[in-house]
Amino acid sequence: MGIHEDLYAIFKNFDPDAFRAIHHEEFMVARELELSTLDDHCEIIYELAIKPDWDWHKKAEVVHENFYCIEWRWQDGDEIVTNVSLKKDGQLWRSVVNRIPISDTPPKFGE
Repeated sequence: MGIHEDLYAIFKNFDPDAFRAIHHEEFMVARELELSTLDDHCEIIYELAIKPDWDWHKKAEVVHENFYCIEWRWQDGDEIVTNVSLKKDGQLWRSVVNRIPISDTPPKFGE
């Protein structure tokens, strides 16, 4: 099973311990101009995951996944979100998240 399938199962019945365990202890994420540690990231996701309408795990498309990395893409409101994550020791190690307006995307996403 890949990281995406693991995360889908974790978010289906949110398990905060399993969510943290899928991340490497050195995990960091860059969102636009913000850099977050594993603790920061877990806190942000915990707050989102308890919202009844939060369905990232259902909307995210796996663009590519292999032993070294995974790339997801999904629509959030009027933006397209891309998350590229590197893996280390089979866990998520580094992530970069980018948001762009749908109006700035190729026609496939803006239709």
